[in-house]
Amino acid sequence: MYHNKCSVVAKQTFHTLIICVASVCAMSCGGHKSGDARTEYEQAQFIRTNDSILRLDSLSLRLCDSIMAATDDSLTYYDYYILKGRYYLLSATPDSALHYARRTRDFMEKQPSTSRTRGIKAIANSTEASFYHLLRHNPQEAIRLNTLAYRQIIDSDLKYYAPEIAANLADAYISVDNLPEGAKWYRRALLLVDSLDLPKTKNITLYMGLGQIYTSMNDFSSARYYYEMSERQFDMMKPNMQSYFLNNYGNYFYFKHDYANALSTFRRLQKHIKDSGAGDTYDMYLCKVNLADIFLNIGQVDSAEAYVNQAADYFERNGVRIGVYYANTIRIGIALKRQDYAKVAGILASEGKVGEYNQSIKNIRSRYMRWYYEKTGNYKMAYEDLLKNIAQNDSLEHNRTHMKAAEIMMRYTEDTLKLHHQLEINEKNAEVNKSKATLWLFVSIALALASFIVCGIITLRKRKLQTRMEILTLRLNNARQRISPHFVFNVLNTRIGPTANEETDVLLRLTKLIRSSLDMTGKSWVTLREELHFIRDYIALERTLVGEDFGLTIVAPDEKTQEEVKLPAMFIQILVENAIKHGLKCIAGHKQLDISISCSDAMTYIEVDDNGPGFDIRRTDNKRTKNGLDIIRQTISIVNQENHGTAKMHFSISNREDDNGNICGCRATLRIPRNIKYI
Repeated sequence: MYHNKCSVVAKQTFHTLIICVASVCAMSCGGHKSGDARTEYEQAQFIRTNDSILRLDSLSLRLCDSIMAATDDSLTYYDYYILKGRYYLLSATPDSALHYARRTRDFMEKQPSTSRTRGIKAIANSTEASFYHLLRHNPQEAIRLNTLAYRQIIDSDLKYYAPEIAANLADAYISVDNLPEGAKWYRRALLLVDSLDLPKTKNITLYMGLGQIYTSMNDFSSARYYYEMSERQFDMMKPNMQSYFLNNYGNYFYFKHDYANALSTFRRLQKHIKDSGAGDTYDMYLCKVNLADIFLNIGQVDSAEAYVNQAADYFERNGVRIGVYYANTIRIGIALKRQDYAKVAGILASEGKVGEYNQSIKNIRSRYMRWYYEKTGNYKMAYEDLLKNIAQNDSLEHNRTHMKAAEIMMRYTEDTLKLHHQLEINEKNAEVNKSKATLWLFVSIALALASFIVCGIITLRKRKLQTRMEILTLRLNNARQRISPHFVFNVLNTRIGPTANEETDVLLRLTKLIRSSLDMTGKSWVTLREELHFIRDYIALERTLVGEDFGLTIVAPDEKTQEEVKLPAMFIQILVENAIKHGLKCIAGHKQLDISISCSDAMTYIEVDDNGPGFDIRRTDNKRTKNGLDIIRQTISIVNQENHGTAKMHFSISNREDDNGNICGCRATLRIPRNIKYI
């Protein structure tokens, strides 16, 4: 019992915790600055959760371990398992995050596809995308995984993480200098926040992402607008968002060449990370390499060297290739400042093949390399590098032009939507005025509908009364048909002469039978016990007319069941009388009548068998038989009309055959549901 309860609590706690840690499962991606030299490293800032989860010995991680150990629900286990993986993404052992993400996804692939499994799978894919984006600089894989995660999260019970994954996808596109696509996904993230009715604080990181794009376009006035708007809400941000804001804001000043404010902002970020207890994480070394870059640009070479060495050591240990590339770029700048050209050559020789990195960081490397080629007299390489840099920047400028065009179209669309919205408001006002004129029409329709419903109710009640009258008429006809004058005459004619005692006995039985018949005629439904009692009295009288060579068997349930089972009055008696009159009386020799009644929880089964000549509808003397059977069929039809579900009565009559295929009797069968509605 404890384990089951733990599973439910764990699921609820997970969603509470995951919200508190600011989109830990969706990568909290609010948008990094496209074109920034440190963009690839800044992306770690917004993946961070909060103070509690940043510490390896934190309560959050211990809570994850304890619930994972206690729960017997696999989905809840992996809820917490992938949450731990998010921590390792920014820890001193980030490679562990890839193991957590892949194991979670592999398990979910084997489960039935549900909204919950799709949500957990989306978080796992998003985590792996962050690993490739931040630590392996594989933007194409990050784009693929984030696109897959977005499709899964939209079709899951974690839709409220969709804006973060959309923003992550924007960051991945920005990392390959596809600004128009990045801006499109940022706008989609903003739209999702509104359409999912999420807290407006989620827009803060998206505004910062737009600030990043404007920075990369050198539109510093627009970028400053978004950053200042975000800074006014700084105290409302969670710690991870505060780190993200400070990182992006520092980039803004860096690319504006306002190194004093850039240094102040990154110092503020350094203190914030330290106070959060994340001094030995990717974010701190990202901050240090950014500080090294600023110190290099303001001429404090020794400080730049101290910071870049600390950052480079971390990047090399953890295989962060773009981090090593950026650190080497700063080291080249330091060597050039000191005119140590041999060291520059050594750095270049140790790097080997260089990957495809962000254009902004390559621009920084290109600037230092042209300086190096000029100082070493290699003007051909300096010229080729300059041409290559111009071509790359032309491509980036092409993206910027598309981005500006998209921005113009977006603003035009917004203005058009506002105009349409105003027109809709005017139309609604006109509709309000017209509604007063149509109000009475709706009231009239409502009254007419109410009258129709009342008439319907009255009609139904009338129909029900009519049905009861039909049943009563059938019961009276039944009474008239069952104890016919012909029957009374035969009994009296046969038994009135021999002895006074026998005559008295027969007359007493007849009187009792007539009285029972009249009592049952007044009832629509009787218990099985009452019906069988009447049948036994009836057969006792009828036996004298059939002859002594007459066998009777009655198989019935116990007395308690007989009291519980109900059926239409005289149904079995009609079948018994038909069996005697039109079956047994027509044959010579032994006459056998078998009545079998069995009951299940759902149905009562009744069979009346005789060994007469069988049932032939073509016989001319079947009119009376037809009358009795018509009473049964009409009664069943009326009852079934009142029972609209599966509780239907069934009646059938068929001939019995021996092993040679000859007719050896007749069988009438009734099936009456136990839960039938009585009328």
